[in-house]
Amino acid sequence: MTKLKYKMRHGFRAAVSHFFRHRQHPVKMLDYTSKNLWLLLIPLTKYLIASRFDFQSWIRTNWVDILSISGIFALAVLRWIFVRFTIECDGITAHTGLFGIVRTKVYYNEITTLTFCQSWINRPVKAYTMYIETNARTLSSEDMRLVISKRNADLLFDFVRDSEESAPKVTFSPRKTHLLMFSLLFSSAFSGMLLYGMFMFEAYKIIGLEFEQKLMLKVNSELTRIDSRLFKLSQTIPKAVLALGGLVIGGWFISFIATLARHWSFTISRTEDQLLVKSGVLIKRRHIINRSKINYYDLQQTLLMKAFKICSVTLDCTGYGKSRREISALIPITTYQQMNASLKMLVPDLPKPRPEIKTGRENISDFVWTPMIVCAIPPAALYILNKYVSIWQREFNILLVIITIPLIWLIIVKVAASFNTSVGFNENGCAMSYCKLYQFHKVFLPKANISKIRISRTPFQLLNNRCTLMIYTCGEKEKCHKMKFMPYDEIKKICLREGYIMFE
Repeated sequence: MTKLKYKMRHGFRAAVSHFFRHRQHPVKMLDYTSKNLWLLLIPLTKYLIASRFDFQSWIRTNWVDILSISGIFALAVLRWIFVRFTIECDGITAHTGLFGIVRTKVYYNEITTLTFCQSWINRPVKAYTMYIETNARTLSSEDMRLVISKRNADLLFDFVRDSEESAPKVTFSPRKTHLLMFSLLFSSAFSGMLLYGMFMFEAYKIIGLEFEQKLMLKVNSELTRIDSRLFKLSQTIPKAVLALGGLVIGGWFISFIATLARHWSFTISRTEDQLLVKSGVLIKRRHIINRSKINYYDLQQTLLMKAFKICSVTLDCTGYGKSRREISALIPITTYQQMNASLKMLVPDLPKPRPEIKTGRENISDFVWTPMIVCAIPPAALYILNKYVSIWQREFNILLVIITIPLIWLIIVKVAASFNTSVGFNENGCAMSYCKLYQFHKVFLPKANISKIRISRTPFQLLNNRCTLMIYTCGEKEKCHKMKFMPYDEIKKICLREGYIMFE
């Protein structure tokens, strides 16, 4: 009898263990609850913490909210039960959707990027959000997304990682000062303002509009008090301009902190067929990148980075750098000398053809005439405004300076772009250099990753026998690399030599 009880107890434990092993981490049930759940919980908790709490009156008053919350939690538990997965020797199978009726299997050899993400909230409960990406063009943002335990994450990591060459051959970790510079250069005021806007929107959903307005008024009064005591900027600069400048600077600072936290402790290792990437402080990330699935490598620079001879090396692989505010960095930032040595270690088979066709001094006018026309629009608009609007002339003048400076800088960038636009082929691959807005790109890729080549010609380009060369690269989404004002006859000749059918 005792032996039978032991077997039953052991069998029950094994069944429970098997059940949880093939389910997502229980913390996922919180994700399945509605985001508006907090709007129902807040009034309920007000009654719970009241000094004279009466359970019966609380039930009578809030029975609709209580039923709604119970229903939300019940649906979340049911969804968690039906969504299950199995880690197999050749792939991972997941049952998702309503009642788990959608079956998806991803084979390990088809994975482009496997990502494990652990936020500071999930760290105490040892939960990881797993993202699996392939080159399949699915409708969802990722091919498979599950919240799994540390045990399952380690098991899947070992299955996907190279079995023959378990030890990394090369490991690269940039200096902290380089990461600081990387965050300074790649932070965006717009993305920072977007982060702030998302935070305020979530705050509005939880605490309501009235409390949010009180918070904004309090912050505004404190900033006004600090300015009146220390800086006294509002006495010489219009408040509207100060608000705009503060918004831009504040947005950039938020973006800088987010970029620094995301890429801090960046480490990349190369095995036989994969790249292993670790990064992050508050949100820790691990990536496994299939080297054979990388579409191209991109050396990115701004004009100031060119002047100081530094660059950032990124790569294009489905799933890597896909999340918001994440840069698909191979080498976050480095000097020219260190870049060549690091690329030889991390990408020894990188094709690097010499430029065969490039633009030069004779193309400066082609590159700058459009930015010059755009640069002339704000002064013309200001002239018309000053003629018909008598107020706010001082504010308009300051706004003109703010708008015109980036446009003048764009003209300078385009002058440099006329000397940095080229294309070249060899037996292994292709190299392209071009400028997109303020960013310079130097792209290296194997010929097999070129999906098509197209040539376009505007009426102005027909006059001086120029063209725009567009090279499309393979991947989850087809990407286009444009090299403008290239000599038409030479481009046509080199494309025919390489065996590409051109679409004009």
